[in-house]
Amino acid sequence: MSVLVYSLGVPGNTQPSLPDSIDETTDHDDRDLSDWLEQAQKSHPAILAAHAQLEAAQKKVEAARADGLPTLDLTGNYYENGRPQQPLTATSTRESTVGLVVSVPLFEGFARNYKIRGTEAQAEEKEAGLADTERQIMMEVVKAHADATSSLQNLQASEDLLRSAQDALSVSKRKYEKGAADILELLNTQSAIADAEQERIRSLAEWRAARLKLLASAGLIGRYAVEKHP
Repeated sequence: MSVLVYSLGVPGNTQPSLPDSIDETTDHDDRDLSDWLEQAQKSHPAILAAHAQLEAAQKKVEAARADGLPTLDLTGNYYENGRPQQPLTATSTRESTVGLVVSVPLFEGFARNYKIRGTEAQAEEKEAGLADTERQIMMEVVKAHADATSSLQNLQASEDLLRSAQDALSVSKRKYEKGAADILELLNTQSAIADAEQERIRSLAEWRAARLKLLASAGLIGRYAVEKHP
């Protein structure tokens, strides 16, 4: 219980309350693997962050290229009764000026070319990083989906095993009450149902862990996502 409190990150004097019985709800999101991959592509934080980094690098390339282009600046001024730092005139005057300034970059020792190439190299690096991130996340989703599918099948098998053990125990009890079976047979069926219940609990834990791993791999992280996709 102390380890649980520490893992939850709550105050040390917290007393966790555990349920008396296990909720055996096995509802699950039955989307295909392609849907999970598409979901991860859209919402996984690592992929979104890699996309943002690539876009920022591409903006830097555009800015570096724009520095080497001619620029046109428009200026305008309005003066009344003289310009600043000039003596006032005896008569009222008004003056308006409009100017166009064209700047044409000349030879700069290839500094601008080096700058552009540097930003392009950074953009290529970010693009390769995005591809690696997507490949890694997609592989994690594929593995998590396979584990979730396998654990769900095991869970269904454990339910069939438990049901069979329960039926066998009922038959054994009736036979024992009528004297058609001895105590050893009854104890064996009780032991079998105990093993089936243990397997059921193990399968439930395995299924829930695999389900949460699939949600995390697809980028559906948080309490709301877990509750929305049981």
